[in-house]
Amino acid sequence: MDISMYEKEGFKVIAPLGRIDSMTSIDLGDWVEQNVNPPTCNVILDCSEVEYVSSAGLRVILNVMKLMKKHEYLFSICKPQEHVRELLDISGFASLIPVYGSLEDCIAKK
Repeated sequence: MDISMYEKEGFKVIAPLGRIDSMTSIDLGDWVEQNVNPPTCNVILDCSEVEYVSSAGLRVILNVMKLMKKHEYLFSICKPQEHVRELLDISGFASLIPVYGSLEDCIAKK
């Protein structure tokens, strides 16, 4: 899994590429620990290039949400592919974490 991060209008945008599963979720968790902890601004998880999310991946996403909430910053998800969006809806994550169709919508809703 490749992970990039960039800033846009006061947000850190984390953009993983590939699968967030039992093999790669540890890498994502470690990456967040090194690059976003403690958070210094609101964070958006750009899922446009995420092909698959397992329960282990959901756990990492939940941990990021808790970290952001603890430090009183916003966390949202943007551009999930249809099957990832469906997983977020079915698992109830979409009721815990705002999910938007575009990065611009995420930023506008802050």
